[in-house]
Amino acid sequence: MQLYPAIKAKMGDWSYYIVRMTMREVSREFRLASDLWEDKTLSDAIQRAIDESRVKQQIVNFLARRDDRFFSSLVIAAIGGNPTWTPFETRFGDCFGELSFERDPQYYALDGQHRLKAIWELLEDPVGAPLGFANEQISVIVVVREHQSADGDVWLQRYRRLFSSLNRYAKPTDADTNIIMDEDDVFAIVTRRIISEHRFFRTELPEQDSFRVLTRGKNLKSGAPQFTSLQTLYKMNMILIMTPEMRQMRGRPKDLKAYLQFRPNDLEIDRCFLAVSRIWDALLAAVPVLEEKPEQMRAHNLKVSDAGEYQDNLLFWPIGQELLAEATRSLLDRTGHDDASDVEVMTDALEPLALVPWELHEPPWVNLLLVPDLVKESTWRMRNEGRKAALEVGRRLIRWIAGIDTLAPDDSEDLKKEWKSFLYPEPEAHVIEEMWEKVLDARGRVLGR
Repeated sequence: MQLYPAIKAKMGDWSYYIVRMTMREVSREFRLASDLWEDKTLSDAIQRAIDESRVKQQIVNFLARRDDRFFSSLVIAAIGGNPTWTPFETRFGDCFGELSFERDPQYYALDGQHRLKAIWELLEDPVGAPLGFANEQISVIVVVREHQSADGDVWLQRYRRLFSSLNRYAKPTDADTNIIMDEDDVFAIVTRRIISEHRFFRTELPEQDSFRVLTRGKNLKSGAPQFTSLQTLYKMNMILIMTPEMRQMRGRPKDLKAYLQFRPNDLEIDRCFLAVSRIWDALLAAVPVLEEKPEQMRAHNLKVSDAGEYQDNLLFWPIGQELLAEATRSLLDRTGHDDASDVEVMTDALEPLALVPWELHEPPWVNLLLVPDLVKESTWRMRNEGRKAALEVGRRLIRWIAGIDTLAPDDSEDLKKEWKSFLYPEPEAHVIEEMWEKVLDARGRVLGR
């Protein structure tokens, strides 16, 4: 009989043990629920289905490649019966002791089955496992059935409720916290450095109170002094860093997800930071409106008296900033600029972006992305209904106006028809033609620059 050091504890009406075990011992003693229990109905289920791709592509990679690997405790439950507890008398009472597990009843991972499966996978692959992995230690929480006389339906219900509680009330960290705290995601690391070191973003204030970057939430309100939000800047930097070569290696979602789990070496981080820093230098030089005061550039409801002082510029809203980053990356790709290109050369390549009409009250955006608020009379709002499809039309318009894409006459006419179909409310025919002429004029300025 194998004995394990343990601490006995109690919370609510659950008694449980905190046990120290090696990876090898965990793999020997515990099973998956699916190995021990057949779910004949939904009400019989005691565990969710295993996601094999999560096990192999994420958790196994994490254990195999990260020297700082660390797991929270596995939570183990027994199908019938309890482990054997032998207490030690100490000055702390009988809370310290030894625990042993019988073969019958059997024990399954109530919380942590993917981690358990990943441990199995590595132990079955000694070549892929880190040296000494089998003897590394992990904590295990074993919850026990105090009332042994209770019938099977009662303990099944209690374990199902415990599983639900462990997962429902465990709140994941929010997107801002992930960007602030992540030391493996290269885009998060680079974004923090941009805020700290780039002349446009850095501040003398504490960075979480930056006057350039909103660090709590994604949406920016009219009159907000920040240029962008942390989440949007992260997304923009990700787009800007993803050169064609990098997209080829990391472009698929599963490849990108795996890449962001492991911190690159310092040379790679420095290269990414310098690349995105140069792109920001070039973008700010090519599109000088970006340096305007943000609180004067987000005004959906312009008054006549505001003329010349306030605007409603798409480049100061998160959806427009992501479109800008995509167009920037595409122009650099089209002109063959990689992450080591000269700032002046990139600035010249990005100059078409300054000629794209970004004012939301002008074509092609008015009635496409900026629409009348039918509830609040005489006011405007960003489109919610059909926004994704409207944004895709806007993305194609930017690419065409900026000279990224060349369209045959029939294709440009199709783009016009699609744009027209999304206008809300649809203006009169002669107004639509006047609006489209302004779009054509903008494209003409780009082609004739």
